[in-house]
Amino acid sequence: MASPTDAETLIVEKKAKCQRTQKGKKEASGCDAEEVSTELTLLFDPYKIKKRLTQSDLGHLSRLLIGRDFVKSHFLRWMSEETVRQVESGRGADVIVRDLDTCSEHRLVFVFWASSGSYVLKGGWIKEFVKRRGLAAGDEVGIYWEPSASEFHFSLLHRANQA
Repeated sequence: MASPTDAETLIVEKKAKCQRTQKGKKEASGCDAEEVSTELTLLFDPYKIKKRLTQSDLGHLSRLLIGRDFVKSHFLRWMSEETVRQVESGRGADVIVRDLDTCSEHRLVFVFWASSGSYVLKGGWIKEFVKRRGLAAGDEVGIYWEPSASEFHFSLLHRANQA
């Protein structure tokens, strides 16, 4: 078996952290905690979109721009027909974006902007991600669509100011 890459190791650690956090919440609430396996194996990197943030992604337009080709090949094909219809209509679809680093979930709007020919995540991007996470130009983020949960998964993969 091949040894995991840094990205694979990071993803495994983040998923384990989320599971531990959820287990802790159940215990604190008095619910029975499920047994959580600490033995995780990841054979691929799920982050289909890896993007270095630009000033445009962090500015007054309050949106994360995602290239059309990536969206069509990695997101739309896994979404429901109704969600795709809403996204493509220009109205947009309400989607959940789960931040795997902080185990938090946020409701954003995923929409196609015909004027630029691009897809964007908007409606809280600045508040829920840029400000809350302290994102900066040059930071690399990863995003993928999780079909079983019908939600985006997000992670800060690399800070620009770290060597």
